[in-house]
Amino acid sequence: MSGVLKFIVFCLLLYTAFMLLLKVPMIESGINSGFRNSVEWLLQQAFPEAYIETQNFVDANNQMDPNSFYLVYGNPKTIAEEEAYAAQQQLKEYKISTFSFQFFIFQMFVVPFVFLFAIFLASPIDWKKKLINTGFAALALLTLILLKTLLLTLFSIANTQIGIYTLSESQLSWVFHIISAMTLGFSVMFVFCIWLLLGFRNSKFNSLFSNYINQFKNEA
Repeated sequence: MSGVLKFIVFCLLLYTAFMLLLKVPMIESGINSGFRNSVEWLLQQAFPEAYIETQNFVDANNQMDPNSFYLVYGNPKTIAEEEAYAAQQQLKEYKISTFSFQFFIFQMFVVPFVFLFAIFLASPIDWKKKLINTGFAALALLTLILLKTLLLTLFSIANTQIGIYTLSESQLSWVFHIISAMTLGFSVMFVFCIWLLLGFRNSKFNSLFSNYINQFKNEA
């Protein structure tokens, strides 16, 4: 089982190395802004009837958190009416009806992808097949994360009842239960299941464990 131990150690080392690499300000900023801009663009395309933008998250000490941002949304018709009223009344300060919820980039995006790259790259597979399978796995994980993003936004818009993208109580309940199940742990398990299908099956582990199983059957 020395091969399994080497795999576990190599996987942990890769995971740690990737996490340390992501602490480099330039890399961290690039990944975070890329994810944030992608989410903003996707949601604007998916919900054209809504006003959608992202804003920086500022903590209690008035410090910006690069690993988090607000998704701000609203009904464009309501916002336009409020802006027109403020202009008519010559108001210098006014509040528009927008709502928001917080995205946590580290938990939602970084951790699952770092785990994916660590477990696939540590697997004893030839490099060509390894890179292809890693690409397919990354695409599947990205699809899952974007699906969660879409459902979370749909639930938030429908739940605030701003006159667009309305859902019935039963539909809202279904969306809520789906979102509740799509936790960080779910993303990690999703990656592990993909690895079993694309990584484990094509690695030396498959034949290794098959031999152990056959040996156990023969002894029994």
